Amino acid sequence: MTTAGTMTSTGEPMPIGEAQVLATLLQTLGDPTRLRILTALDMACVPVSAIVEATGVRQPTVSHHLRILRDRGLVRGERRGGYVFYCLAGDGLRAALDGLRPLAWPSDDAQ
Repeated sequence: MTTAGTMTSTGEPMPIGEAQVLATLLQTLGDPTRLRILTALDMACVPVSAIVEATGVRQPTVSHHLRILRDRGLVRGERRGGYVFYCLAGDGLRAALDGLRPLAWPSDDAQ
């Protein structure tokens, strides 16, 4: 039997609803600019100007991608005076992103 977020050792596929949610998340993460923004963030919130400086991406583009990431629940914004500061929405996101990196460059041992 499967439960949300798990798969049994018998190889049962995840339920369709869970697969659809995960596919949407992966589509959101499928943009290189969004990945760069997410990896530039941490749990401490920073202003958009710091994200622009860290990534080298223009401010309107950063703001566009931050809106998408916020709508998907991956980042959170905190208004401080006239500025919005952004940070990762959960501490597990950083570990998940770091865990995906080896998939981009499979080792020779896996072949």
